[in-house]
Amino acid sequence: MAFNPNAVFVSPSSLGDLDKCPQLYYYRSVYKSPKTGLKIQLTNPALALGSTIHDVIERFLSLEPSARTEEELSRLLDFVWENITGEKGGFADKAEEETYLTRAREMLRRFWANDHFHTCLGVKIPAFPKVDLGPDLILTGKLDWIEMGEDKYYHIIDFKTGKNKEKEDSLQLPIYAIMVSQLFKTDKIRGKYWYLDSEGEMEDITLPDVASALETVTRKAETAKMVRRTNSYRCQSGEESCWACRDMLAVARGEGRLVSVDMSRKQEIYILPAKKDQFEYAQDLPF
Repeated sequence: MAFNPNAVFVSPSSLGDLDKCPQLYYYRSVYKSPKTGLKIQLTNPALALGSTIHDVIERFLSLEPSARTEEELSRLLDFVWENITGEKGGFADKAEEETYLTRAREMLRRFWANDHFHTCLGVKIPAFPKVDLGPDLILTGKLDWIEMGEDKYYHIIDFKTGKNKEKEDSLQLPIYAIMVSQLFKTDKIRGKYWYLDSEGEMEDITLPDVASALETVTRKAETAKMVRRTNSYRCQSGEESCWACRDMLAVARGEGRLVSVDMSRKQEIYILPAKKDQFEYAQDLPF
């Protein structure tokens, strides 16, 4: 895909942000620090936990099956956890960090208990696939895992780290299905969620047909493009901020504390003082 300086990139998380509040979308997808030119991102223990589990599983599944051992899975957790230990993960103290580390170990215990992932082989795709949605519109996202099943269907598996179930109208798996359909020129696609913070098995998800999903996503993406080109980022509440955007607004105003920089995503990572109404469980990662 040729470079297009005018392209607007959309993803499951950015479209979700726009649905919640245009100002949230602005601070997470458009705004850059005037000092560094980097985007800003807010973390908390739940988000740090989710990011870590996804990172560990991705590293683990990139190994040859012969190298996928329980000991290696544990080693990867210890290694990746160093990136979020202490205030880098928004932990208030050692006790809170240990609580989340225990949850991480439990999730990976459930993951390891599924023998399928000891030997399965994934379908190779770009880290962030891109699909052209039309003039100056590109769809992207990061798939957790995709493999070819014995039924000759492409199976998309999304690992979930929160306790809350994904909403039925979520566009995440439909967007991934669009990407797989475009990459492999197929409509033989199945989707699954695996909620690793509970003892349940993987859940099959009924996907909409790709054509209708593409129509829905393109319509939302066109809205994002219009919002950007008209600078229509006012908070959906009509006030200065709302429940969705107020924390990102606070960070942009300098009320957060910089705890790390992720150069791979060109982001500054901040924390805010804990609030009673802070999200308890990990939301979708900002891809």
